[in-house]
Amino acid sequence: MYNSNVNAAGSEVRSLINEAERMLNEASVSSGEKADELKKKGMQMLASSVAKARELEKMAIDSARSVANSTDTLVHENPWRAIAIAGVAGAGIGLVLGLAISSK
Repeated sequence: MYNSNVNAAGSEVRSLINEAERMLNEASVSSGEKADELKKKGMQMLASSVAKARELEKMAIDSARSVANSTDTLVHENPWRAIAIAGVAGAGIGLVLGLAISSK
């Protein structure tokens, strides 16, 4: 669900930016009242895009905090399991690096 919300919001931001860019480009070749109206709409769309981007940023921060809290809770509830996983991961990385270095 989270990924679909992020993807939808990201698509909306891209769409708003593209539309604002189109309006501002059209305003640059127009003149008079029509140009002013297009510039105004383009700027409003850009402001909306910035607001959506901030919303995405907040969602990402909230998600990262949630993952960090879950990980913290898991590690505190199962400290030996966390130590074992970290040890196995470290040994695996060391083995891969050792093999990569020795093959050169």
